[in-house]
Amino acid sequence: MSPESYYLVPEQLSEQLQHLRLEQERLFSRLQRGESQSRRLARSVWRVQEDERRRLARELHDGLGQTLTAIRHRVEQMANGGEGLSGLDETLKLCDLAIAETRALARNLRPQVLDDLGLQAALQWLARTATNELGPQISLDVDGLKATLDGELATLVFRVAQESINNALKHAQAQLIALRLYERAGVLHILVVDDGIGFDSDAALAQASQGMSSGLASMRERVRLFGGQLRVMSAAGEGTQLRITLPLIDTDKPGLAT
Repeated sequence: MSPESYYLVPEQLSEQLQHLRLEQERLFSRLQRGESQSRRLARSVWRVQEDERRRLARELHDGLGQTLTAIRHRVEQMANGGEGLSGLDETLKLCDLAIAETRALARNLRPQVLDDLGLQAALQWLARTATNELGPQISLDVDGLKATLDGELATLVFRVAQESINNALKHAQAQLIALRLYERAGVLHILVVDDGIGFDSDAALAQASQGMSSGLASMRERVRLFGGQLRVMSAAGEGTQLRITLPLIDTDKPGLAT
């Protein structure tokens, strides 16, 4: 082979340079898309956090805050001799109410049973305590859950189930809510079904994309951060189905899921 064969002719050099430029542009475009998606996910996470803080602030103000104010008012009356000890029983009842409200807030923030006994026990507790005897019936099926989930994924599954059940209780007017979890081919499937009044799922998802539906948006963004998908199937008068899939194989880049 002659030495000249090691050199590119001008046409070949031009093609190589053009190919390198195109490849550079593609890589730069992918980098820009990745940065844009990361910013969107960061904003979504921030929005979810603010929604949670707003909800907690409202519950503290409207519930525990008013109860403590009433206790203070009664204690002042007794201290000034207005009621003497006649108002002591009522004050003690208000104290018990404040304690109960504090415990309920703590359970909603992080139920101790999830840390102590695991996901299955926490879901059973959720199904048992989410409604009363006059409310809708909640059925739970976790027999198909074979894998032991790590702490973060177990927390995500519990939060998704909690939000789904709360939405059905508050908005669906359902008489029956069914929650099922099972594993298939390394994927965790979560199914939440209710027989309520239903809604326009396309419109709800469009609102969630604009941050106008915090509950649905919160679930969808949390699921996406773990590489999963959320689908909503509903129509007026036909109940609602939420289908969520989550990969059980841990990934280092959950935020890149689409």
